[in-house]
Parts: sequence; C-alpha cells; structure tokens
Amino acid sequence: MWKMERNTNNILDIHTHKAEPVSAGKAIINRKLATDALCEGYFYSAGIHPWDLTEFDTERRLECLREQLAEKQLVAVGEAGLDKLAAAPMQLQVAVFKEQVELSEKYELPLIIHCVKAMDELLALRKERAPKQPWIWHGFRGKPEQAKQLLQKGFYLSFGMHYSSEAMNVVPDSRLFLETDDSPVDIEDVLRDAAKVRGVEVETLQAIVRKNIQDIFFRA
Repeated sequence: MWKMERNTNNILDIHTHKAEPVSAGKAIINRKLATDALCEGYFYSAGIHPWDLTEFDTERRLECLREQLAEKQLVAVGEAGLDKLAAAPMQLQVAVFKEQVELSEKYELPLIIHCVKAMDELLALRKERAPKQPWIWHGFRGKPEQAKQLLQKGFYLSFGMHYSSEAMNVVPDSRLFLETDDSPVDIEDVLRDAAKVRGVEVETLQAIVRKNIQDIFFRA
C-alpha cells in the first residue's frame, strides 16, 4: 500500500466535512465526489453516502469514486453504508455498499461506515464479505452491548461529541478513533472530552489515537 511521504503524525480527526485550512495536517477530510478539489497537504476519504443514492446516477458516481481512489491523497473509502431512514431502497444501498467494500479491498484502504438502524444487515454483510481491510463505524452513538458486539466482529469505532460514555469505555485503545464529522467543534474539544470519559491524560489519549491513525490509514 502507498504511504504518504510527508509528515502525518499530527492527524487526529479521521472524519470531518470541514475543509478549512485549519484542517490541513490534522484531519482526514470527507470529499464530495467530483466537486471538491484536492489541496496539497490535505488527506481525504471519498465514498457514496446512502443519502446521496438514486436509481439514475449510481454507476456514474461509482466510476467517479474509482477515479478518485487512484489519487495518493485519498486514504480511506467512505463514508459508505446503510441507513433505513434514507430515501434510497435498501436493495440499492446494499448493492452500492458492496461495490465500495470491493474498492476498499482493491485499493487496500480502510472503510469508513455510516450505519443507521441497520446493524444486523451490516454484520451480515461483514460475515459474507470477510474483508481484510479495516471497517470503522464513524460517529458511533450506540449502546455498550452494541459496541462489544461490533468489537467482537473486528470493527473499529470512531466517536464525536455525542456518545454513550459507557460505550466508549468498552473500546480498547487499539480500536478507538475520534472525529468532528459535520459539527462546529474542534478535534481538540473531542479529545479533551474523550480523555475525561476514559480517565486518562489528554496527551496519553492523543498519542493513542495518533498511533491508531498511523497503523490503519498510513500503513507501509
């Protein structure tokens, strides 16, 4: 897998929709297909969100995604997933999710997952596909029991500002990520809150999360 030559040690936020200059060097920015330009010094994820699916342009979107994933600044696929509150039929969501799983495997990139009220379906797909690349459930707000189940199946969990403290505390250090998503907060705010919940120093948790990012997103 391709490894970014420039310094990536300051990245702390694995999923943000904010593309301001402040995000450069410390965040993985979720890129809108075919609209956002790639900027030097930034890192990106790209995928087809279930909210954006329609019957009419799915193949065009997939082709656009395939082209983008060849770019060296793209370090993850996603966000991809299943959402029972989205307008797109579940059959279409599943089909497009499977396509993105295949792209994650082909390009050896982690998969950032959006999942709403479809955990059973997601677990079934993981069993069916048996992926080698990491699957990261972004913005996890579930219960501790759900977190344990996902961890047992090999998932990583990413937390923003809103979550169950009990759920966060069942996640081992090696499976934990932090993010800002589309909130106005800074990643440092998320970090401070998470460190308090986990009962550790901010510097300790920062080092843990940064190591996980290096291990998963910037593997040699």
